[in-house]
Amino acid sequence: MMQLRGFELTGIAPEELQVGQPIPWAVYDEFGKLLLAKGARVRSQHQRDVLVQVGLHVPTQRHQTTHQLPQPVRFNRRINPFAEFDELCMKLQEAFKLIEQEVPPRAGLVEKRIYEIVTTLQGLSHYDADALLGAVHLSDQFPYHLHHPMQMAVLTELILKRLRVEQEIQLPAIGAALTCNIAMNHYQQQLHLQRQPLSSKQRRVINKHPLQSARMLAHSGVDSELWLELVRQHHEKLDGTGYPLGLKGDDIRREARILALADVYSAMVTARPYRPPIQHKDSLRELFIKRGESFDEKLTLLFLNELGLYPPGVYVRLNNGERAVVVGRTTDPKAPVVASIKKADGNFFISPRRRNTGAENFAICSTCGLSDRHPINPAMLWGVEVIRLAQSFNFEMPDLI
Repeated sequence: MMQLRGFELTGIAPEELQVGQPIPWAVYDEFGKLLLAKGARVRSQHQRDVLVQVGLHVPTQRHQTTHQLPQPVRFNRRINPFAEFDELCMKLQEAFKLIEQEVPPRAGLVEKRIYEIVTTLQGLSHYDADALLGAVHLSDQFPYHLHHPMQMAVLTELILKRLRVEQEIQLPAIGAALTCNIAMNHYQQQLHLQRQPLSSKQRRVINKHPLQSARMLAHSGVDSELWLELVRQHHEKLDGTGYPLGLKGDDIRREARILALADVYSAMVTARPYRPPIQHKDSLRELFIKRGESFDEKLTLLFLNELGLYPPGVYVRLNNGERAVVVGRTTDPKAPVVASIKKADGNFFISPRRRNTGAENFAICSTCGLSDRHPINPAMLWGVEVIRLAQSFNFEMPDLI
């Protein structure tokens, strides 16, 4: 055994590694250099043999067992997913304050706070994934630096769940989705309002923010190697044109590729002062076109299939002239369930009417632009009880640099 930062490291037994399976701990060489992050998959028999020969890891007794991992929240009562989503945005703001403070918080506190958000999101996804997606697309009362990571986290969770990724990987991956852009919080409002091209200084800041975000997280006490690695890699692209390291192909972790898809999609469908949101259909088409080049082809197709052509929360026009909001996905990506809110004559329904867009009369003919969208309480669209949070929303934006 050898010592590394107070930890005893030991060799790897052949039966502890299997090709194609994630490793349960980080692997180091004899000098303490990280060879493979926790959760990484062994890609070949040769790699496995090399790791068994030269690799070292923290002994099993220090591992956190599966039953000790934070688990998805189970709701034993009726809830309003939209109120829950709002509350999580406020909890994320408080977690950001912990990460950004100069004096590190007590050990484990940041991970605990972020994982509380992660496990609640997982529970909401299990409770009503369509309503959660609706919150992602309809919520507009939060600043970009809070809403964007929440969008990323929900989209990432849906894909990880579809892939049946183990909780040990899901927790840090969704945690990375929530925190990967934290180094940009100081600049976000300025960039959000900016109309002119980026300056060279701004471009340098943007290109370095994955590394700076990882450093901030490590400083605040986040010690998950997987979490930090995903933060560093979330802007890398398969063809090597990403940043900050210009990684290519298999050098980019699968979970980082999922974060990249969620990040780009979320950015496209969010309105900016200098442009309206890109239509969801066009955003999905853009991802489809770039599959296999910038984005992982299989994951992109899975992402598109999971959202459907018309994701929940999107405003659409029906063949009969009604305006509606998508509220549920079906097995047919072109024919979701919608809630009509406006009649063909321009008058509003007293209460939303559910429509099956698989029927020709109610089929979707197009998505709506900003001028055709009408503010409405999303809880009414999904037929859930209106349980609003008592406190008012008061968000603080850091001083611009």
